[in-house]
Amino acid sequence: MNIQRYSVQIQAVYSELVELLQIAEIEGLMEQEGSFVKRTIKGNPYWYLRRRIGNRIHERYIGPETIELLSQMKKLKTQAMEAKDVAKRRRALIRQLRSAGYPMTDRRTGRVLEELALAGVFRLNGTLVGTHAFRCYSALLGVRLEQQLALTGDVDIAQDTSVSLGVTDTADPQLGEALAKAEKFIEIPALNPKSPPTSWRTTDQELRVDVLAPLVGKSRRVALELPSLGAHAKPLRFLDFLLADTMRAAVLTGSGVLVRVPTPERYALHKLIIAQRRNTTARDKAQKDLAQAQTLLEVLLEDRPDDVKDAWADLVDRGRKWKSEAMKSVRRLPKPMQEPFR
Repeated sequence: MNIQRYSVQIQAVYSELVELLQIAEIEGLMEQEGSFVKRTIKGNPYWYLRRRIGNRIHERYIGPETIELLSQMKKLKTQAMEAKDVAKRRRALIRQLRSAGYPMTDRRTGRVLEELALAGVFRLNGTLVGTHAFRCYSALLGVRLEQQLALTGDVDIAQDTSVSLGVTDTADPQLGEALAKAEKFIEIPALNPKSPPTSWRTTDQELRVDVLAPLVGKSRRVALELPSLGAHAKPLRFLDFLLADTMRAAVLTGSGVLVRVPTPERYALHKLIIAQRRNTTARDKAQKDLAQAQTLLEVLLEDRPDDVKDAWADLVDRGRKWKSEAMKSVRRLPKPMQEPFR
């Protein structure tokens, strides 16, 4: 494979974007982006904070006008201006990345991911998995990935139940409510009537969100609870390996969205297994799984062979079934790529 790499200079732009998003998350600057709006109701002045998300305007009530409130707003305006400047800088960085050919995320999906990020889903170890995670690896690895492998209308969010039970913080608003702030979503009833829903779709069925969690031990048909996200998740085998090591990444839309994704080596090795777990009616998906795995491994085996080696050792240590399923896919890779997995 002839790996097409982005320049070191443009990769530095992406690194700056991720850093600015991390600072914004820590300092809460993203919530301060907006403008103060004064409204007079029955002769009395009231203040609101107005924020634009995509094409929609959101307003939050602050309170009636008082000397104290005006003083606080004056201080906040300075901080808000700084936040606006930072957001403007992020947008400028994204324009540079777009011009360089980095894959962009559509505005609709971007709004959904932004609301999930603002709610704290990714900060609380909610992880973007599936093809939207694959899209992030182009920028993270500094290479051009085949865009046909990065097309999807599904947003998959996963979290380990042990993490969800262990944290004391919660998403605010909860995951389902965060989706509703992006646009109208409809819950998809679970096949098991005793199980809470784990999926949502838009009214035009163009966008779907699935919540997932690792299934360890006995099989179960009932959804797993994720208290920190205020949601339930569909249990899936082998997902614990994928979520064992994650990293932060920037989704390129608007002024950027900070998400969490699995490390690329774990994503690739996980796809080797998943390609073998698809039923016969999902051959196209299985081919896509294998193609994504091969694309990433071609880069990783050249740039980060030790990372692949360590992740593979972890996979093998999880049992014969794990290695057996993965090796079925390995044998379908080009011969030179098979050697590290012997």
